[in-house]
Amino acid sequence: MERISKRERALVCLYSLCLLVGSLVLLSIPVRAFAADIELPVPSVVVYPGQNILDRGVSAARFRIPGAKLSAYVIEEGMLSDKVAKRTLLPNKPIMISDLKSPDIVRAGVPTPIVYREAGVVISGLGVPLASAGEGEAIRVRNADSGVTISGVVAADGTIEVRAQ
Repeated sequence: MERISKRERALVCLYSLCLLVGSLVLLSIPVRAFAADIELPVPSVVVYPGQNILDRGVSAARFRIPGAKLSAYVIEEGMLSDKVAKRTLLPNKPIMISDLKSPDIVRAGVPTPIVYREAGVVISGLGVPLASAGEGEAIRVRNADSGVTISGVVAADGTIEVRAQ
């Protein structure tokens, strides 16, 4: 077995200490490499809930967004087409995807066709939505003939699809 001299042992300890100090220095530096410096679409003026963002005006502004959070933001104007604001959006502030929704197809209190389909049977009638909603959203609707409140899902054509419960 080979003996390690005191000098070699001291060099190994010194090398290990340098690695430790170097690692601590690197860990103390803020990580900016994982942030994207990107130009994002922003509202030009205040956009209120229910308003179309593109109709109100959009410009571009540069932001530094953490890489892990980039997917939560609207990164191009195309993502705003056919969308309205879910909450008030301020000028020159980035838009989060969660701030957007599809426009309401049915409006609360406005009579709307309701349809029930099952195994070749189609029953249709008229209902009064209790809230406004967009395509694919669940909604409560009062049957205009019976006064019974039922649940359904808003279809793309503006009807409310009722499902068996």
